[in-house]
Amino acid sequence: MLVGITGPSGAGKSIAVGVFEAHGFRVIDADLVAREVVMPGQPVLFRLAAEFGSDIVQGDGTLDRKKLADRAFSSRERTDRMNAIMLTEIRKRMTAQAAQYASAGQHCLFDAPLLFEAGLEELCDCCVAVIAPPEVRLARLSQRDGLTEQALRSRLRMQHADDFYTARCEFVLVNDRDIASLRQETEKVAAAVLEKYNRTT
Repeated sequence: MLVGITGPSGAGKSIAVGVFEAHGFRVIDADLVAREVVMPGQPVLFRLAAEFGSDIVQGDGTLDRKKLADRAFSSRERTDRMNAIMLTEIRKRMTAQAAQYASAGQHCLFDAPLLFEAGLEELCDCCVAVIAPPEVRLARLSQRDGLTEQALRSRLRMQHADDFYTARCEFVLVNDRDIASLRQETEKVAAAVLEKYNRTT
């Protein structure tokens, strides 16, 4: 079985992913794959440099993530251009990993903020959204990433509203309380997902 978990930044996807992982799901993390595709020498890095400026590549060949983020999140158009460059390769690698887990008879999960933009939902048996109020997300991201409020708000404006996710996902987790509550609700969703799988196999 393949489950997709998605939602905006700071909503609490990692908590929900951890619950599914405890139920035996192998996790394929889109953020980790995204880091792989921009490693020194990777074609995606060269394409990003051509689009956003050669100076986003540092002297040691690594990506200057802050510089790319400042430019890519300055407008919706630029964000879309960055995603278009990266998502094809990310999808390719995640699909290959999922196929390996499936051949071994293992359940797996896509932890993917851009699940729909990458077309990964087409491979999933079901999708789960994790959402949270904007101010709650802003507070969490401020603690986690250490960016200024202005920079965070700029990034959040480039993301979809909650209804983008709720309209596309079979299950929705609203993370507006504490971590224990989110884990409890995710346990219910995981049980429902596994029950659905068992009914169809």
